[in-house]
Amino acid sequence: MEEESYGSSSERSSTSSEESAPYSTDNSSHATDPMDSEAEEESSDDYPSKRRKHGPILEEGEDRISTLPDSILLTILSSLCTEDAVRTGVLSKRWAYLWTFVPSLLFTNYYFRRAADYANFVDNVLLLHRASKLTNFSVEFEYNPELKPRVDLWVRFATTAKVDQLSLLLSSCFYKLPQHLYANEFVSELDFRACEIKPNGLVCWSSLKRLCLWNVALHKDVLNKVLLGSPRLEFLELRSCDKCNRLDIVSESLKKLVMDSYYEDSEWYHPLELEIVAPKIESLEIIGDFYGMKKCQIKNASALVEVRVDFEIIMEYEDEEQEEDHFKNCENVVRELFESLHQVKKLIVGRWCLKVLSIMSVKHLSSPVLNCKCLTMKTSMEKWDLPGIASLLQSSPYVETLVIDIVFSNHDSEFLDRIYDEVNHWKSKEVYFKSLLQCLKTVKIFGFGERFHTKDVFILVVEFLLKNAKVLEKMVFTEPWVMQNGIHNMQLKFLQVSQKLLSFPRSSPHAVVMFPY
Repeated sequence: MEEESYGSSSERSSTSSEESAPYSTDNSSHATDPMDSEAEEESSDDYPSKRRKHGPILEEGEDRISTLPDSILLTILSSLCTEDAVRTGVLSKRWAYLWTFVPSLLFTNYYFRRAADYANFVDNVLLLHRASKLTNFSVEFEYNPELKPRVDLWVRFATTAKVDQLSLLLSSCFYKLPQHLYANEFVSELDFRACEIKPNGLVCWSSLKRLCLWNVALHKDVLNKVLLGSPRLEFLELRSCDKCNRLDIVSESLKKLVMDSYYEDSEWYHPLELEIVAPKIESLEIIGDFYGMKKCQIKNASALVEVRVDFEIIMEYEDEEQEEDHFKNCENVVRELFESLHQVKKLIVGRWCLKVLSIMSVKHLSSPVLNCKCLTMKTSMEKWDLPGIASLLQSSPYVETLVIDIVFSNHDSEFLDRIYDEVNHWKSKEVYFKSLLQCLKTVKIFGFGERFHTKDVFILVVEFLLKNAKVLEKMVFTEPWVMQNGIHNMQLKFLQVSQKLLSFPRSSPHAVVMFPY
């Protein structure tokens, strides 16, 4: 049942607890809001300390923080979780009620072992809170259905205060959003986790620009309602949401979509065949773990400019035959996905996708041709990454900027080890590469030195790029961790490796190799 309305601000102080919510944003019972006009600040007798717009000149040893203007102190308190902000009330009389005017309320469960204690704390804070406008309201705790009436009141409190950013990050059980929340003209950011989204009528989020849904059962008709009712929505993130096999993004405003993970719902589960139809989206990220994915395609995405594919398909297998079947499926998924990305100008390829490209390359399966101008590869610089790197370079003839992001990985690939000789495979590809690096101007290498500087694979790739990129202008290495922290022996090794890299022949007469030391 929907909780009762708060009513207008003029009615709150006179309405009994049986007729309205127990939390009030009326300012008459305590201090005036320090963010109000200067005249109101000077005339306030209720607040326990005199309002300051400018702190006096202090002598050495005096408390300088407490003399800062209230606006600055409130900004500082807003950066803290609410539990810590409340604790500042014991510092002095000046601080006693200052936290009650903080426009940002961030309730974490760090200090509470029981949900009931957490709920009691939130209740007490909202009873004392006096800010007339909220910029941020966030709760994060293990929810249970017995707390629904209280959570409903928290949401009502936030929306009555015209909250700008609302986060309900729950776990354990699902919380059904109150119907009044679907009609809100003030909120610009919503972040829901383990919430049940079922609007009875139309959705009206006229100011919403950013929406993050985490662990939500998202039916197609619900998503359509949300998109139609959010004419200014620019960013949409779907994390571990099921029942969203096909996404028809009908939105003129949405610019970025993030798909993060997909888990198995045992009662509903069938293989995930993801289709994304998004004619207006400019940026897309597919990241995380996807259980049992059988298909992933992007259709009618003519505006798409930037894509990040940094995901992994998870599937359990018991023997080598099942493992081989799994990777055959992965090959089909990655190939179809890359075929739908041919027009993208900026592409980021994650470590697992690179591994699948390696398997395809070893099996002499070509990767679709890409038109990207900026290509980023995440790699652990292990030998099984080489065929994937080779495949990407071969299928990306128009790349002008190549970014190699070296990341640590504790996973090996027994499947590739059984079928692959990395050096001979790489050398067999070199003849095809020489005509494909005609546009490469910039190479950026991140993670140089993080356990990878002496690897033969790393040396082989750098040497090849310098030798064959005919219009290369610069190769930039970022500063490794050990150089930042001054480990002398490792510094010497890096200098030795750097000298070796500098000695490699360069096809481009203008190529410059840059190190941060």
